Amino acid sequence: MNLKRRWYDNHDKATQAFEILQKLDNESKKRLSKDLIEIIRQIKELHREEEEPELSLGIERVLGLYQQSVNERRWYDKNDELKYALKTMSTLPTEDFLNIMEGLSVSLDN
Repeated sequence: MNLKRRWYDNHDKATQAFEILQKLDNESKKRLSKDLIEIIRQIKELHREEEEPELSLGIERVLGLYQQSVNERRWYDKNDELKYALKTMSTLPTEDFLNIMEGLSVSLDN
């Protein structure tokens, strides 16, 4: 039985992106985090303009955020910029989150 314990494990592209991110050097993680934060900011701004933005994060991501703030044992918790970017990204609607993860997995895999 394969238990998917992390909030991003239910999506293959997200898991792939996280595996690639983990292998980056700290400076690359920092630069990428700044770009991610800007992309997330722009997506959130677009959703503010919508009449009925998606409200639910999903229980897995809510629990993941809670566990992250309690434990802070994950590899990305050691990089403040990346931790902030991923925590903020996890609050996006699922479709936006998955689009970013797919983009990361494709662009970083090259």
